[in-house]
Amino acid sequence: MRALAGRIGRASPYLTAIVEQGLFSLLNLGVVLVLGRVMTPEQFGACVLWFSVAYVLASVQNAVSVAHLQVLPNGRGVDAARFETERLMLGATVCFWLAVAAGAAVAVGLMTGDGPFGVWATVLFTPAYLLQQYVRLTLFSRGEPAAATVQTGAVLAVAAAFLALGATVFRPLQAEHVLALMGAAYAVVGLVGLARASRGLWAGLMGALPGYVAYGRQSGWLFLGVSSTEVLARFYVFAVGAAYGPGVLAALSFSQTFLRPVPLLASSWSMAARSDLVARREAGDWRGYVRLLTMSGMAGAAFALIWAGLVWAAWPMITGLAFDGKYADARWMLPLWGLSVAFGFVQVVVSTGLQILKAFKALAIANASASAVAAVGVLWGIGQLGPAGAILGTAAGQALEAAAMLAVLVVLIRRLRRG
Repeated sequence: MRALAGRIGRASPYLTAIVEQGLFSLLNLGVVLVLGRVMTPEQFGACVLWFSVAYVLASVQNAVSVAHLQVLPNGRGVDAARFETERLMLGATVCFWLAVAAGAAVAVGLMTGDGPFGVWATVLFTPAYLLQQYVRLTLFSRGEPAAATVQTGAVLAVAAAFLALGATVFRPLQAEHVLALMGAAYAVVGLVGLARASRGLWAGLMGALPGYVAYGRQSGWLFLGVSSTEVLARFYVFAVGAAYGPGVLAALSFSQTFLRPVPLLASSWSMAARSDLVARREAGDWRGYVRLLTMSGMAGAAFALIWAGLVWAAWPMITGLAFDGKYADARWMLPLWGLSVAFGFVQVVVSTGLQILKAFKALAIANASASAVAAVGVLWGIGQLGPAGAILGTAAGQALEAAAMLAVLVVLIRRLRRG
């Protein structure tokens, strides 16, 4: 019974992370689906643009501050092992939010009068979204997945209520309304969460900021890794759109959507496993460290291939019953996407292992190399194989990145075992 209880206790953070990630995905996907129905294409397109900007900025924020928190041992923000870094990263992140708000104001000012993209509510929405992301990821880094789940659930509830009210009051619903309502939801819940998470960290905050210089090089490598990963993930969209137009791109994106549970599971695993990996690193348990990464990578890749097979088998029923046969001819794409997301899962596992070891430079170089291969591979594949080449080129980049990072990880672990 004790052994069973121990296993349940160890599994609990992973299950909680899956629930939290599910709520977060429900918020993002639900908002997009609802807005796509009730808004005009022009206004909906403006929302999608600024949503995408916020997602990219969240990746940059991870490089600026969050990644430095995720390598710390579990504990409260005021604990000795975390206090200095937590206070410093909080200060750096606040500066980043101010810069984002100012940049958004300048961008909107330049866009005003030129189409629907000049949405002033963006000045609220973008930093508020980043605030919420910072709070939830900080809680995960402390080993508090339940608190992060409550935070995300609260945003989901408040955003749904605000949007429902907005759809009743504002007719037609404009991008200005949506981004203001979403920004208000993120700000309200985010500020409440930040007040709790930052307790005891504000004293001496500004005076600590010069210490960020010591993290500058690591953040630079992290930024290179982030930008490279964005290229790796999104290059096929631009290449296929330019070569074949929106119809083929729609089929590619539509078929990929049904494989999204795999990266969702990978993201959940990464958030939950960091605490486990940090604990094993601190204890010098390299055998356990490698075992956790190996079993997770193998299980994730197997799940990806099995899930792709199930979706492939059910595709005629999915497209026939729910979409009146639309995209039925995209079935052939599913095995290729299955291969891509399998490599992607392994990529996330190995990347997480390297981040916990603070091997940011090696990680960035691997990401950049893989992105270059993916870009060349996508372009070559499109020329030789058509749309299938875009998926295979993306998968090739993910496979190369995973292999390169795995080689670096093996070398690092061997050195640490000897040392």
